[in-house]
Formats: sequence, structure tokens, C-alpha cells
Amino acid sequence: MTKTAVVVGATNGIGKAISCRLAHEGFNVIAVGRDKPGRSEEVIDHLIKCSNNNSEAQHEFRACNAFELKQVKECAEKIVKDHSDLDALVMTQGMATIQSFTPTSEGNDEKLTLHFWSRAAFATCLLPSLRKSSMPGGSVVLSILSGGIHSPYKKYNVDPELKTNYSITNAANAAGYYNDLFFDKCAKINEDVNFIHAAPGFVASKWGTEMPTLLRGMIRCMQTFGKSPDKCAGFMVRPILQCSNGEIELEVPNGGKKGLYIMNEDATSGKLSKGHTEEAIACVWNTTEDVLRRAGMRRRDEICSIA
Repeated sequence: MTKTAVVVGATNGIGKAISCRLAHEGFNVIAVGRDKPGRSEEVIDHLIKCSNNNSEAQHEFRACNAFELKQVKECAEKIVKDHSDLDALVMTQGMATIQSFTPTSEGNDEKLTLHFWSRAAFATCLLPSLRKSSMPGGSVVLSILSGGIHSPYKKYNVDPELKTNYSITNAANAAGYYNDLFFDKCAKINEDVNFIHAAPGFVASKWGTEMPTLLRGMIRCMQTFGKSPDKCAGFMVRPILQCSNGEIELEVPNGGKKGLYIMNEDATSGKLSKGHTEEAIACVWNTTEDVLRRAGMRRRDEICSIA
């Protein structure tokens, strides 16, 4: 049976390389990214080539500006309408800047929106189809950001949206920390879905495009020592391929039977960050519910199938 994967951030970098890898492995890929003239044809043509020009491959491009959660909701709901079952969701959308708190049109910080709010939104809206996957090892939700390498954001309970305590460090730590906390709870509620937070390592991609010229130049010099997006993708897709053929080989941190998997850059099992407590999980869960609800998304009893 043909498998289907949604890849967010599929137009460049790691996301593009992962899309190609999955297409090569026989997945139909729904590539999600920002639109521009000719992009849909460009993305689909590339994926067809990755599929060894297989005439039966059915790849798609779905335009979405992930800065806007209402667009995320609309995009995800259309995917669910067209695809009753999905086998994988991979999220790579992101940005690297030195900007201060920069609100989207919905009032959320841009960086935190790409790195967490939009990821929680995609996963939440696509869960109905992900739960119906027929892969032997279950479907996979893979958020590629900073699994196992970030620190906890200590003010999650007093300024969860970083409106008064914003800094580059806090924004990075909050996004990684929130991915851990939110998706760990999702994993424990949805036992037929594998939730993974991964760190890609240092990759020679277009990361840092938004940086000032001097910093961008330094980053490009350093990236000559990084792995290629294709090599990174080979590690990142490994648990998806494992689940498509059998059981996932990652181990839940701390010897748990069910929960979030942390994946290192070489596809080995990683560790949760410090501060991973039930109180922190509850706080971030409630804040995420509030942010998604402001964008018209689901009630508490519908998010990740909470009874």
C-alpha cells in the first residue's frame, strides 16, 4: 500500500532533502511551503525525479505561510479532507535571526510561531488522519529542531509567549522546551502515533539567510564543515522507514514505555532536557491550547484526543 507523508518546510534545505528521500522510498509526498510563481510545478517536478520518474507517484504542493496559524489550520484541514489516512508528518520550518520579539499579524512572535506554535497546530489538525495509518510501526510525527540540545525556558509559567522576557536565547530554549513538553503529552495520549523531537546537527543549508550580511558570511564559512542536507535527511527519515517496515528502534528516554522520542543527529536515541516536569507539561499544554484557540482551532477535549 502506498504511504503518504506531509513535509512542512519542503521547499529548501533539510525539508527539501527529506521530501526527496521519502519520495525515493516510495512515499507520496505532500510538500508544504510558502508559495511563489512556479513553485508548485518546481516542487512536484523535483519530487517526481526523486521517485525515479515513477508515473504512479502522486506528489502535491500545498501553499501555506506558517507564520499565520489560521493559514496552518486551513491548509491542514484541507489535507485531512483529501487524505483520510496519513503515515508521517515532518516539520522543519524555521528561521535564524537576531531580531527582537516580532509579532505576526495574529500577535504571536514570528520565531516561536515557526518553531513551535505552527508545529503544534499542524500536528493537532492532522492527527485524525495520522491515527488511521496502516504502517506496521504506527505513524510518525517528527519535529526537527533541537531535541536533546536545548535548555529549559525557566519563565514558561509567567511569560509563556515571551512578550516581556524575549531574547535570542530564551526564544531558542522556549521553542525546544515546548516541543518536548507538548509532544510528550501527545505521545502518551496517542499510543498509535510515534512523536519524535530531533536535532539535525550542523548542516550546510540556507540556514541563516535572514541574518545580517557579516554574520551570514561567517555562517556560510562554518557550514563548509557541516554535513549536506541529503546526508542529514538520511538520518532524519530513518525512524519513518523503520515504522513503515516494522517497529521503531528509538528508545523512550528514562526507560519509559511510551512518550516522546528524542533523536540525535545520527538517528540514535537522545535524552530529555532538564525541567521536564508534569507541572511544566500542564502549563505549556494550556498555553498552547490558548494560542491555537485564538486562531480558531480546537477545544481542549479535541486537542490530541484528550477525553
